[in-house]
Formats: sequence, structure tokens, C-alpha cells
Amino acid sequence: LPGVAPEAVPSAEAAPDLFTMLGQLTALTRETQLQGRATNRLHAELSAKLDHLAENQISTDTMARKLGDMRREARLEVIVELLEVRDRFSRGVEEAQRRLAGLHGFWARFAQRAVLSALVDGNLLARERLDDLLRRLDVREIPCLGQPFDPTRMQAAEVVHTMTAAPGTVVDVFRPGYISNGRVLRFAEVRVVADARDTPTP
Repeated sequence: LPGVAPEAVPSAEAAPDLFTMLGQLTALTRETQLQGRATNRLHAELSAKLDHLAENQISTDTMARKLGDMRREARLEVIVELLEVRDRFSRGVEEAQRRLAGLHGFWARFAQRAVLSALVDGNLLARERLDDLLRRLDVREIPCLGQPFDPTRMQAAEVVHTMTAAPGTVVDVFRPGYISNGRVLRFAEVRVVADARDTPTP
């Protein structure tokens, strides 16, 4: 054509035929399908790994909670044993003091007073060390004597009728009770003045 460069004229050999185009489209479709499957497989694997990690995290948290519960229960068991040991020391002190007060005669007092005094001093010292340990464990004795009866912290082992104290008042403690962080570790066993309207029962 006049005015048109020869290289600008489209060549019949450069134009792809229909069969070639269909082949290329088919290959492209297959490649797209393969890529889609690979993507889906990768997504499924990632989801499975994330689920596994989440399950492991839940298992770890559960194990941590169980371990914490076991430690708290073990701590409480040790504290309860310490309280029992303290009770034994207290009974030893009371018995030795009772015997000291009941000594009669010069030679009896002379022979036994030193032994009983040493027993009292030793038990008192051991009990003081136990009390210091219990304080460090945040264990506190429940105040009872002269206090109103509290059924959430006390058990009425005995009910008495008297005019010297108001009804429902604790007048004696048979066995001290203890609390830790607001939790009752052991109920106090007490003697309570009878209340005609609401008498505590053992």
C-alpha cells in the first residue's frame, strides 16, 4: 500500500489460529485449577496447624490451672497438718501448766517444777515458731471470745444459759478456728450463750 511501511502490514503467519488459542486457554485453565487446588490445600494445612496450636494453648492453660489447683490443695493440706501440730503443743502447755499449779509439798515442787517449767517453755517456744510460720502463710486465727456467734466461721459445741453475757455471745473456745485469704480452713469450736429465739446447735 502506498505510504505504509512493509513491516506495518500484518502478516498472515503472525495471526494465531483457533486451535492454538483453544490449546492455550485449556492450558491456562488447567494451570488456574492447579493453583486453586494448591491454594486450598495450603489454606487447609494452615487452618489445621492453627487449630492444633489453639488446642495446645487450651491444653497448656488447662494444665496450668490444674497445676495451680494441685499446689493450692497441697498447701492447704500442709497448713492443716501444721494446725494439728500447734494444737498438740497447746495441749502440752496446758497440761504442764495444770500440773505446775497442782504441785504440793516442798520436795515435790522442787523435783518437778524445773522439769515442768522447761516443758512449758519448750512448748511455748515451738508454738511461737509455728505461729510465725502460719502468719507468713497468711493464716489467721478467727477471733471468737466475746464475739457474737458466727455460723459461717464457728461451730457451737456447747450452749449455756447465763446472765453474765448477752445471748449468742461466745464465752469459751474449745478449739480455735483459722482463715486464709477469706477462706475458712477450720471452724472454731465454741461455747455460746443460749438465745431463746435462735439457739445455735452443735
